[in-house]
Amino acid sequence: MTEVLLAVGGLVVLVGVPVGFLLLGRRARRRGIGGSVLAPLEEIWDPVAHRTNIEIQVQAEAEAPAPSPDDRP
Repeated sequence: MTEVLLAVGGLVVLVGVPVGFLLLGRRARRRGIGGSVLAPLEEIWDPVAHRTNIEIQVQAEAEAPAPSPDDRP
C-alpha cells in the first residue's frame, strides 16, 4: 500500500508542477506582470533586450495626446 501511495504522489508531483507553471504563466500574461519577474536576470545577461523592453513598456503606458480645442471631429 505504501508503494502505491508513493507512486501516486510522485506522479502527482511530476504532472502537477508543470501544470502549475503553465497556469501561473497564463495568469501572469493575462495580468501583464510576467516581464517584471525575470527583469533582473535579463538585465544581467542581456542588457540591450532589457532596455528595449523598458522602452516598449514606457511607450505602451504613454497616454495619447489630448485633441486640441481647434480640432474638428
